Amino acid sequence: MPNTVMTDSKETGTDANPLENVKLSNDDNIALKDLLHQRLLECGWRSNIEKMIRQTIQERGVANLTHDELAAEIVPHARALVPEFIRKEMIMRVRNALETSLPPGQK
Repeated sequence: MPNTVMTDSKETGTDANPLENVKLSNDDNIALKDLLHQRLLECGWRSNIEKMIRQTIQERGVANLTHDELAAEIVPHARALVPEFIRKEMIMRVRNALETSLPPGQK
């Protein structure tokens, strides 16, 4: 059985042997964040999360809930609710952006 190294990645589709010191440019980072924000607005994800937050605050009471508690409750659900087609598109776009920032010979 071959000896394989597993990374500690919680996301699917990540590379097992990532290149080190490869980072997105600030412009790429901003463009990808803007695109993600737009896609999440278009599919209704943001309004669903806002409803979830309002419902949680209403159920537990604003005085009985800290920001950290609210985040701990909502964030896992919010991440799970990101549509798969958006995840795949963002992974593809991040990889493309990283590949274009690689020095020659490492592509």
